[in-house]
Amino acid sequence: MLLTGNDIESILKDAFDVSSVEAIDLKGGNHWQVNIVASDFNGVSRVKREQMVQRALGAQLQDETIHALVCKVKGTED
Repeated sequence: MLLTGNDIESILKDAFDVSSVEAIDLKGGNHWQVNIVASDFNGVSRVKREQMVQRALGAQLQDETIHALVCKVKGTED
């Protein structure tokens, strides 16, 4: 099953208190870049922020619906 950007954005909106989110298809529906700003990331290191996003998309990463993921993650206070 191929995901759409809207599918990924919806998953992340459900997982975090999102101010903005954008999922960009980099290559054929399974390579994605996610740009996300959420208050959940305030005071959290960059590595931990990316891990949080990876956990939220864990099922899709595990079954390789998402094969590659680039995360650009910011807190609302950044």
